[in-house]
Parts: sequence; C-alpha cells; structure tokens
Amino acid sequence: MTSRMTLALAAVTLYSTSAFALTDVKLMSFGGATNLPTWVAQAKGFFAKEGINLVFSTTNGSVPQIKALYDGKVDVISTAFDNIVAYTEGQSDIPLPGPADMFAFVGVAGGMNTLMVRPEINSMAEIKGKVVAVDAFKSGYGIVLYQILKDRAGLEYGKDYTAVSVGNTDNRLAAMRDKKAVAAIVGAPQDMEAAKEGFKALADAAVELGPYQGSALVTRRPWSAAHPNEMAALIRAMVAAQDFISANKAEATRILRDNIKSMSELDAATMVDRLLGPGGLSPHAAIEIKGIETVLKMREAYGEPQKKMGPPTKYVDTSFYDRAVAKK
Repeated sequence: MTSRMTLALAAVTLYSTSAFALTDVKLMSFGGATNLPTWVAQAKGFFAKEGINLVFSTTNGSVPQIKALYDGKVDVISTAFDNIVAYTEGQSDIPLPGPADMFAFVGVAGGMNTLMVRPEINSMAEIKGKVVAVDAFKSGYGIVLYQILKDRAGLEYGKDYTAVSVGNTDNRLAAMRDKKAVAAIVGAPQDMEAAKEGFKALADAAVELGPYQGSALVTRRPWSAAHPNEMAALIRAMVAAQDFISANKAEATRILRDNIKSMSELDAATMVDRLLGPGGLSPHAAIEIKGIETVLKMREAYGEPQKKMGPPTKYVDTSFYDRAVAKK
C-alpha cells in the first residue's frame, strides 16, 4: 500500500468517526404530551442528524429541576417560562442557587393547561375557603390558577383560599384524589384522564389568558457560550420536529402513543389536535413575545416582592434561534 493510499484511508477513517460521533445533551422536562416534539425528534432521528444524543429525563417539580440545572446534572430544561422570570427576579420559592444567568431560547408550548376541580365542586365560587394544589407557591402555573380564579370568580389568593405546594401535574392530581386540595392546574394529557375519573374542567388556560408562553427550553449562559454548536443543533432538531408534527398528524399520533402507552388511539389523536390548536405547540419552536408579555404582567401582579419586570430580552435570547434557523 502506498503512503498516499494510507493517508487517504486514514482521512476517511477520521471523517467517518467524527461524522457519526454524537454529543450528549442532557434535557430534563416535566412529563406530559408537550414533550411530543422531543419524542418526534428522537424517533425520526432529527437529533442524531444534528450530531446530538439527547439524554432525556423528567422531573417531579420545578424546584428540583432548577437545582439539577445549576448542579450541572442537566444542560437544558423544558420548564414554565414563568419559572425563569421568578428565579431571575428573586420571586421564587427558593433562592436561585447561583447567578441569574438562565434564559429561554426555544418555544415549546403555550398555555395548554386546564383548571380541574374535584367532582363535588360545581363552580369556581365553591373554591372559596378551600385549598388548591400548585407546583410551587410563587412560580410555575400557580399564578395561572390565581389569575383565572380572580378574573372568573373574584377570588383572591391568600384571602379567599389557600394553596399547598406539591410539585408536578401527577402530584397535583394526587392531592385532589386524596382530598388535600379541591382544584389545580392540570397539564395534558392528564386532564383528559382526570375527566374520565369524574374531575371537572372549569377553564382552559389558553382561552382565559390569550397569548401565553407556557413552556420553553432553557439553559444557562456559561453552557450556551461553551456549546454554540450543540445549541444550534438542538434548535434545528426541535424546529424540524414541530414542523413534522404539523405535516404528519397520523405518525405524530403513533409516536405519542409509543411514549404515553396508556393513551387510546382516539385520545392520542385528540391530543395531537389540541397540541396543534390554541395554546398548543409553539409554531416552528419559536418564542412568542406577546405570550411572554402576558407572563410578565402576571408576574408583576403576583410575584413577591412586587416589582417591575424587565423587558422580554432580560429572560430570552433569540439570537441562537435566529442563527440556527438561518443556517438550515
């Protein structure tokens, strides 16, 4: 074998190794159907195409999720955008375990959550004097619940009812089943299952709130600065997944059932329609600025200590998205 051939084979070997070597990116999310874009990107190979091996995990609450991000156990979280504002502004249930350097860079979903109540409750007015279940008192979808009860029934948090902090949707449903609370904001598809058990849906958050940035992908500044290629790859994969769902509802339904095996085919198809409707998945995985403005207004009303919120750019950096999409 000539030296020229040896060098050529070595070059091919090096190229092949680098082409197929995937970089781990650790993502922690809450459970539920809004993870469908992530599951689609895994199933259709969108992450792998971009050179990413996505390591996916779920959390039982926003507090442990934020801790995991700051402990370096995960690189990115899918969380309520409200959480980022609350922690950045010192309005969270626990102090931020480090500098306020979190920011959102991909839109996941809007306000697709349902105000559910126990079977014996027939109206929001009947919540007065009782206990509601929230993820965390000062962040997450707790303030969504407070706002709906104020707008629809004139009920004031802390005056007309109290709250218990229990964590994610499954824990909030458990609190209602155990009669520790009579109402909670419930995510999808758990709201569909709760309705089958006799729990009642009194309000659709997407309808009540209008434009609302519910969940988003979030990371820290140091990680994004050190991993610009991974940021771009993750964004492109999520955009591809969101667009795939819109164009391929039948296959998206199958992938949803593969990941939430308790769902019937009918329920899964209904869920995909909801994800593509008002308050559902963020179109093209983009952050919705009007939705962020709604979150900031609510945070000004319910955050403690009360303060004026910064502009959206204080909590969002769209530059990574813009560059990644421009290079598609």
